[in-house]
Amino acid sequence: MTRFLAATIVALAASAAAYAPAVAQQATPAPQSTPTLMDRQYDGQTHVTVAPYIWAPDVGGSFQYSIPTLRTRPHKILESSISVPPSQYLPKLNSAAMLFADVRKGDLDVFGDVIYVNASMSSSLNATFAGPLGKVQIPIALDTNAHLSTAVWEVAAGYTVAHGHNADASLFAGLRAFPVNLTLDYNATIVGRRRVIAPSGTITNSDYLSDLIVGFRGRAFFGDGHWYVPYYADYGTSINTIQNESWEAYSGFGYAFNHGQTLLVAYRALNYNSFEPNVHTQRLTMAGPLIGYSFGL
Repeated sequence: MTRFLAATIVALAASAAAYAPAVAQQATPAPQSTPTLMDRQYDGQTHVTVAPYIWAPDVGGSFQYSIPTLRTRPHKILESSISVPPSQYLPKLNSAAMLFADVRKGDLDVFGDVIYVNASMSSSLNATFAGPLGKVQIPIALDTNAHLSTAVWEVAAGYTVAHGHNADASLFAGLRAFPVNLTLDYNATIVGRRRVIAPSGTITNSDYLSDLIVGFRGRAFFGDGHWYVPYYADYGTSINTIQNESWEAYSGFGYAFNHGQTLLVAYRALNYNSFEPNVHTQRLTMAGPLIGYSFGL
């Protein structure tokens, strides 16, 4: 009997030893899949991203200038509309810089955008001034040399309201500033018989546009996880003495490399309107293609 019990115990032990590896193999959890590029952005670490870019918009708008007149006459207001494609102003740039930066930790992020442009250009302008009671029309021809210096900058803080392995959406609020400094030197080649304006002079217009902005932005990856679609939209309202409204939006497509750098091609639009009648700038629109390259620091 003792021998039978011993043999039984030995047999059960051998059976348990043979079964143990199979049980251990089943109990071991399956390895997790590789984190996506979106997962890496929300891993709780601090991520700093910098993106230099080139934006070449069509520039359009409506402006009004106070033209110096002779001492015995009040200044005249000249209204004009412009539409300038990139082919006209890009060769005349003195300097320019465009940069976007973002700092993210988890669902919180702070980002900023700056555009600096310094350009000089020459043009001719024809207009007609009305004389007393509007009965006399006086033709004016101006040869002008203009110098434009401006820096559009934006800073905002956002919070991610939803994100998954391949998409996210954030709400943000911030400030956008747009100082427009225009210096115009002119020579009047035709001033009519009454010479109502000074034959030459310099006109300087400076408007500082400062808007509180709110909006949303995000990215959606698709396909193999490298191609994505970015989206951005905001609305701004003035917080300084110059009343205006503004909005900005862009979207396109991009490609994210395995090392985290991305290439972006998009279409961007920035619009200012609803100015008061006495402001030099009455309407300003900029819309066109954008290409950028981002990398982490």
